[in-house]
Amino acid sequence: MIDALPIWTWAVPLFAALIALLGVIIGVYIQLRNLKRQLRSAHTLKIAEMRQTWINNLREAMAKYQSYGVTPNLNHKENREYYEWGTRIELLMNPNDPDYDELYKCLYDFLNATNNQEKYSANPNYIAICQRILKREWDTLKKEVYGFDN
Repeated sequence: MIDALPIWTWAVPLFAALIALLGVIIGVYIQLRNLKRQLRSAHTLKIAEMRQTWINNLREAMAKYQSYGVTPNLNHKENREYYEWGTRIELLMNPNDPDYDELYKCLYDFLNATNNQEKYSANPNYIAICQRILKREWDTLKKEVYGFDN
């Protein structure tokens, strides 16, 4: 008759194998979780990069429009580039933005200015609205990247 093996001779290797298997499963889970985080992070950074490019383009269009707008003795209505920069602003802006209507009004205040005094008086409100829009978009960008409000 075959003598039964003591429990420790087969249980210890089995227990060690189960612990090793559990370690592999946990390791795979952690790697998959880290991969998912990296992909999400890369996606967030790509979206942030695109948003930053959009903000830069909007800022440039706003600045060019303003510089044409306050140029003394320049007839806006005969300057194609002036219309181009205004159109860029309108196309870059979201019509649902809370400041869109006010910005739109400021664009046309500049366009309809017929003398230097009207040009200069249209400037402060335009600048204030542009700064407010750009600041809000910058805050949105930071919130998306860092996941919190600043």
